[in-house]
Amino acid sequence: MLPSLTTYLVDLDGVIYRGDELVPGAKEFVSWLDETHKKYLFLTNNSFASDTQVLAKLIRLGINTDAAHVLSAAQAAVQNIARRFPEATVYVVGETPLFELVRSHGLKTADPHAHSADVVLVGLDRKFDFQTLTNAVLAVRAGATFITINRDPLLPIAEGFIAGCGTMAAAIEAGSQTQPEVIGKPQPMLLQEAMRLLASQPDETVMIGDGLEIDILAGKAAHTYTLLVLSGKDTRESLARSTIKPDYVYENLAAVMREIQPE
Repeated sequence: MLPSLTTYLVDLDGVIYRGDELVPGAKEFVSWLDETHKKYLFLTNNSFASDTQVLAKLIRLGINTDAAHVLSAAQAAVQNIARRFPEATVYVVGETPLFELVRSHGLKTADPHAHSADVVLVGLDRKFDFQTLTNAVLAVRAGATFITINRDPLLPIAEGFIAGCGTMAAAIEAGSQTQPEVIGKPQPMLLQEAMRLLASQPDETVMIGDGLEIDILAGKAAHTYTLLVLSGKDTRESLARSTIKPDYVYENLAAVMREIQPE
């Protein structure tokens, strides 16, 4: 069944690489996607690292690809806003790359002290303060559409964790009494934006990930096929305990390749 599908949406951490090492079979799998002319995108929930940074890491690790094959939740969020609200004014809670991304799509960024906007977009902001919180809350209460790139409460770093995008969104939600739209997995919108970009339908698409409650749940919500690899977050033990059941399960991409191209 897998080789007959046209479209592959591929999570990164735990599927393609772990830290700074490629997962077995990753390079061969991406080569197969290219050689067989499959449509594919690497998906990341990241609200901070730009698509360029993600691409640079892939190339550094030996994955031969280009920017056309990388879609972050931040990119998907801005594309979604630009399509729904052309030329909108966006109050951005985030850092410089997110402001630049918003402007690159023909959207305006609101003055940092503004209390109104068409959209409030929340990403990771390591200088998040009371004034930013107040302005975002007031803008949502005044009618701005409230969108967060993801709901991850914590962001892992070398020293441990810092508050993630989801923590900032939760503070704005509490003040505005409005639930945000969520772009990143496990919500389906990132996958839907990916399929829209690739002109693909769910019944020809598979979501490949290492997390049942993030990647596989997102695939099910978007009505794609789902493939769990056990090279990252989840294990056979956690799979046995979970009510979330993927369509396919493999140890890693090397095992996928052995089935696709048996020796």
